[in-house]
Amino acid sequence: MRPDQFSTHQEELNFLSSNGFPINPYNSVQNNLNAVWEFSKELETKRERLPYPIDGLVVKLDNNILVEKVGIVGKTPRAWCAIKFAPEEVSTTIEDIIWQVGRTGKITPVAVLQPILLMGTEVKRASLHNFKEVSESELHFFDTVIIRKAGDIIPEVINILKNLRHTESKVISTPVYCPSCGTKLKLTKTEVDLFCPNTTNCKDQIVGRLSYFCQRNLGNIVGLSEKNILKFIEEFGIKDIPDLYNLPWDKISELEGFGQKSIQNLQESIKKSLTMDDYKFLAGIGIDGVGIEVSKLIIERLYDEQS
Repeated sequence: MRPDQFSTHQEELNFLSSNGFPINPYNSVQNNLNAVWEFSKELETKRERLPYPIDGLVVKLDNNILVEKVGIVGKTPRAWCAIKFAPEEVSTTIEDIIWQVGRTGKITPVAVLQPILLMGTEVKRASLHNFKEVSESELHFFDTVIIRKAGDIIPEVINILKNLRHTESKVISTPVYCPSCGTKLKLTKTEVDLFCPNTTNCKDQIVGRLSYFCQRNLGNIVGLSEKNILKFIEEFGIKDIPDLYNLPWDKISELEGFGQKSIQNLQESIKKSLTMDDYKFLAGIGIDGVGIEVSKLIIERLYDEQS
């Protein structure tokens, strides 16, 4: 039987199992949404006893014909959805704050934590989201905080236990100057975030922008890691996307870690990126609020107007 001849997802799983492939023993077919919800609650009670961590379950339409009819959005089938369990929460202390500079110039505070085990992994850092959150909470060194993993992936601070604060602990101050380039920081109009206005010469912003453009689902330039981009910034003063297509290859060959083969692969990857889809290029230049899906809509609209 060919894979496209299975009428249900359960038939696919049964076929795999009968041919020696391991399948999850907690798969289950339910007849209505209430039954699905009850099954998810039952599985949540077994969560701690499983030999692997889970953050929820995926609900799928069993009928493959319906799955094909409803289609997909981006990369996500409309016939699938997730039920997330309540995240595990633990307490630890803040040892310091690192202020990171993103590709748009936004300054993001990251808490350096007393290492703590959370959902099977050791957590040493956690997001504090924005400047306003830090300034209004008046965080102190060695404050006790509650952390969890957002989406069970990214650690974040969700509460500060001020009643446990040491009376002699010092407040953690917010920065005045960019930690990357030293430019005086500004507040956004909403006064929620700090940002660095030096878009031209702020090294961390340049690395962020170029790394974003090079990632797999956009420019897909293999070999241009953040480490290599930083080296090219320091050695050749690259600042923007066009600079990637005018690299001094003769000088790059003199750098440590760049052999003939790695340079050839990088050249081919950069050349190949010239033929990327136009919507990927639009998304890759990093316009605020314009990701892949929005870029597709913009390009489609432009083509419709031209036709």
